[in-house]
Amino acid sequence: MEQPRIQEHDENQKEFRDILSKYGLTQAEAAALITNETGQSVGTRKIRSWLAGVSIPSSRKCPKWALTALKRTTENLSEEK
Repeated sequence: MEQPRIQEHDENQKEFRDILSKYGLTQAEAAALITNETGQSVGTRKIRSWLAGVSIPSSRKCPKWALTALKRTTENLSEEK
């Protein structure tokens, strides 16, 4: 029962990390991009919890909406360059 949650957590986290790396974004920059895209307040602390290992108590699964928002905004960034 716990395995699918961990797998999805890992997949979302890997994709999130890949986007940060590809565009050279800091956690604070990612938080600002997601906040601007969605209108939901996302802080650096929340980003940190999404990137924390699943065994860490403060770890949270990165929600799909945040990942989608980050992908959308970074695509826009690359188009502007």
